[in-house]
Amino acid sequence: MQIHIIISFTISLFLSYILIPRLINMLLKAKIVCENYRLEKIPTSIGILFIFVQVISLGIMQILFDYKENFTTVYLLGFVFMGFLGLLDDLIGTKFIKGLRGHMKALFHGEITTGAIKAILGFFIAILVSSILSNNILDLIINSFVIGLFTNFINLFDLRPGRAIKMFIFVALFLLVFSINNKYAYILWSMFGILIPYMNLDLKAKSMMGDVGSNTLGFTLGVFAGSSFHIVGRTIILILLIFLHIAAEKISFSKVIEKNKFLKFIDMIGR
Repeated sequence: MQIHIIISFTISLFLSYILIPRLINMLLKAKIVCENYRLEKIPTSIGILFIFVQVISLGIMQILFDYKENFTTVYLLGFVFMGFLGLLDDLIGTKFIKGLRGHMKALFHGEITTGAIKAILGFFIAILVSSILSNNILDLIINSFVIGLFTNFINLFDLRPGRAIKMFIFVALFLLVFSINNKYAYILWSMFGILIPYMNLDLKAKSMMGDVGSNTLGFTLGVFAGSSFHIVGRTIILILLIFLHIAAEKISFSKVIEKNKFLKFIDMIGR
């Protein structure tokens, strides 16, 4: 699988360097912008880059190497749909309702929010993808929650420049080190190829990847975890994800990072 890693990483790296300035120009012309912490107008939802590049890069991999398997195709279909849900939230999302609990509460009161749509349809997509990865009903349940919660996980940290990308890289490397096989590692390495040229823009608050970016990053982690760990490992990951999502409803991760010297140092690298 080394050839998969090398080719997917190289294609993604090359395409990203070409597409980033052109996408930024497109978003600025379309006025898809928001204010950064310096109150500057910057392009947002540039996470659509991840979709364009990942589909082309892994599509080539599918054609060249995996035409008899359906893993890459299933991953890409879920990846695109998760990105679409994130983009919907970016463009018409309700900003004053925060957190999964807030969106579910609004839904129970008869108000449909993009956050609720993202949560419900996102979990349905997680179930569909998990049905391909799983061997039995227990696998299906665990994988569905791992993918669903991972999809939202990166979004929990997308509150400061570069933080979500750093979290993705840290978790991705952790998963690569401890996975029982790296057969599908190329989906992570392809994302690394995308993030290398993009990361500095995010760190310097010159663009925002938006929910379309954080959704696709989290989904990629979830699919890799669901396909590359034994059931014990996936259960541990699921417990950690549940704990972090419960904690996110009660505490501010930003405040925790600000109060911890080591975490704050990591958070400020590159900014």
